[in-house]
Amino acid sequence: MDFKNAVADQELLWPYGTVVYRTEDDVGCPQSPQCQILMKAMDHYHQHSCIRFKEWTGEQNYVNIFFNPDSGACWSAVGRTKNGEQRLSLGQHCWYLGIVIHELGHVIGFWHEMNRPDRDSWIYVYWNNIISGFESAFATHDSSTVNTLAENFDYRSIMMYDEYAFSKDGVSPTLQAKKPGVVIGPIWKKPGLSSSDIRRIHKLYKCEDNSPKVGFPYNEVCNFNVDTCGFKNGGSAVWNWRTVNSSDGYVYTSFEKAGITPGYFMSVNFHGMSERDRRGPMGCVRFWYMLQGDCKLHLRLSQAYLSSPTQLFYDPETMYELWEDSNVTGQWTHVEVTIYVTRAFKLSFQSGFSQTCTYGNIALDDIELYYTPCETASTTQYHPHATSVSNATKMSEETTSLCVTVTSVPTTTKLPSPFPISQTLTSSDALKPHLQNSTIFPVDFMKPSYTKN
Repeated sequence: MDFKNAVADQELLWPYGTVVYRTEDDVGCPQSPQCQILMKAMDHYHQHSCIRFKEWTGEQNYVNIFFNPDSGACWSAVGRTKNGEQRLSLGQHCWYLGIVIHELGHVIGFWHEMNRPDRDSWIYVYWNNIISGFESAFATHDSSTVNTLAENFDYRSIMMYDEYAFSKDGVSPTLQAKKPGVVIGPIWKKPGLSSSDIRRIHKLYKCEDNSPKVGFPYNEVCNFNVDTCGFKNGGSAVWNWRTVNSSDGYVYTSFEKAGITPGYFMSVNFHGMSERDRRGPMGCVRFWYMLQGDCKLHLRLSQAYLSSPTQLFYDPETMYELWEDSNVTGQWTHVEVTIYVTRAFKLSFQSGFSQTCTYGNIALDDIELYYTPCETASTTQYHPHATSVSNATKMSEETTSLCVTVTSVPTTTKLPSPFPISQTLTSSDALKPHLQNSTIFPVDFMKPSYTKN
């Protein structure tokens, strides 16, 4: 019999082996020790499989990772639920590398090892020692719903409970290996995936090697209509998100808000392409922008190369300047910029106003990232109706001819409203490489929810 402990339904797998995630503010990224552990756990999967954890940029289905310091609960749904946001709880007792790798194992589609249909051939379960109400955590699963791909039972699996999991008194074992001399040990002490865990991931997701699957990374398009696609302020919160209506929006910074303080509008960390991906090595960034004011101002696009997509900090001095404009036209302009996409990277839009300003606005919209080269044909197109960014003081509209510099795609007219809804974007401290003190506690047991960990 082909005994199983991973999801059998292929619809529960993450497309391209790519798990899209968001972290709530309570995780403390990028400064906290918790965030460092989380990134290290994700990188562990990157190093040993084709699984890739990609930071959310507006995708419909994603896992939201949160830290509840008042709870010890560690739990996750198994596989991709396809219901929009799914939650992953890492409570006060969860912040060890082994436990975080374990919970991410649930996210990619693995059940607990001791829930296999054949587990009674491998372990004893002492039901009388289990905390009342937690017995379901030790139930076996039907072989029609899960799949281990003919791998034997693995005492060392990161998905295997230890001998005292959910013990009613902490000293009475709840399970024991039937194989003489085997000590399973707690999950929080395990260094990572076992060799069997790695084989199962490769089989389940059909990994050719540890490189990302063909098709990932995929192109990114952010129109700022319903969210900011993970873009944040870096340092001072001078960039704002403005929604015009239910189907249009953009981001902007104003002299009135920023003064002469430089602004940094930062992307998430993007993955680089694998060597076997034929699309590269050149990619393309395309976007609309507007410079408006009575003084000297500028917008600059830079790229920071990262050692890994899980890298939390970088040196701004090492950023490579890709493009800059200081031509104040008061018109929406479209541009595309060639970039290298073979390494992990981050994009930064930097804004600045001079001391001579009395008013000024810098706006961005429709930022697109392609893992294919920019097209070479260049034309200039005119559109008869365009609106300037509403001045933060006057809140007025100016109608002008729209001069758009493009290199390929036909453009659409930008129509910001004179009475938009404005929201200050979350500020990121990625430019401030420091850590906060935090106490991490060992795991006594994991409170059940979803998978009853």
